[in-house]
Amino acid sequence: MKNNFIYITLIIISCTLVSCKGQKDQNNNKSTMNINNKENAPYNIYKDGELEINYDKLIIKNKEQIENEFNKFNYQYPSLNLFIEKIKYYYGVNIDKYKENIVVLDQSLSPVIAIKNLPALYVEDIKGDIDGLTLLHYNQFIFCDNKSSLEWLKKERPDLIIELVKTFGFDKNNTILKYAFSNTNFRNKFAVKELIFEERNHTYILREHLVDKIREIEYNKQIINAFSETIQGDFYYTLSDIIKDIADTPNDYKNNEYSIAFLLNELALSGITGYIDYFYENYPFYKKNILNNDFYNFKMLKKYTEKVYENNDLEAMYYIQDPDGFTNLRKEKNSKSEIVQQIKNGEKVEVLNEEGKWWLIKTQKEKQGYVYYDRVKVK
Repeated sequence: MKNNFIYITLIIISCTLVSCKGQKDQNNNKSTMNINNKENAPYNIYKDGELEINYDKLIIKNKEQIENEFNKFNYQYPSLNLFIEKIKYYYGVNIDKYKENIVVLDQSLSPVIAIKNLPALYVEDIKGDIDGLTLLHYNQFIFCDNKSSLEWLKKERPDLIIELVKTFGFDKNNTILKYAFSNTNFRNKFAVKELIFEERNHTYILREHLVDKIREIEYNKQIINAFSETIQGDFYYTLSDIIKDIADTPNDYKNNEYSIAFLLNELALSGITGYIDYFYENYPFYKKNILNNDFYNFKMLKKYTEKVYENNDLEAMYYIQDPDGFTNLRKEKNSKSEIVQQIKNGEKVEVLNEEGKWWLIKTQKEKQGYVYYDRVKVK
């Protein structure tokens, strides 16, 4: 009896949320392209070694059950035109160009699947099963802009909201972006890489628009006014690891040289210039390429290179700058190591080794030890 009561209550509550009234397009409800001119959907069959999943067969087998789940809540399906347009808006995929009724939107084991002849989106629940509430709220959010469904997804299935940004590169709603960014560990190279790169056919493609959105939303569009300043933020420090990855494995990245220049420019805009120096010294091929391509028109990177870096190649003067007014000289390359000395802002230091993120330096008191690289500036 208790389960029956919960089930009836869910139906009553959900029925107040299901309508897409006002959004349903009553005009032409048919796709406009001739079937003979349409393409085959690229991700409908998933292969990974011996594993192979045919999503066409999977959806056909379960379509009746999927439809029954929607019917439990009297869900009102959008028109086909609205269905196509919303998928294009959120996922960047024009499903109208594919001949199949079933179109898998991403290449994964748990993809988002568009079913034209319902029309509805199919996503599994966290256990890999067919779940009516998940289907209801996900479709209401996408096609009805239902705020209650968005809140339900944030609580029960945050991964479905975050993947709009991480998997599909969605950038048209700052509320969604802020939620995705707040659930990203910007100190983690792999998490940042997953966010700002699209992986297609085992090749990484830089999503510049998301890098721009991170600066806009997480850092209030801040850029430095002088190279003696620094924007403190885990995201920009992590970019140095990603730049090194691109330089070390260039075949894994599309437009690798341009991508390096773009990200170096982001460091220049943020005042994290110590890594630019390190990169130029250790990757002279890329430095030459950047110069030969006039910095790909990235003005801040050009300004730093020509006015600061090149003028200090022979007599670079390094000094300390830290938001706390001083920085700690450490015995080892980590923040928990023994403190050898506290160095005040503006104090000159000699850089002995610029490898990695912990630089070996010598102070005016002849003390040697390690400081985090972004605390060291150059004049």
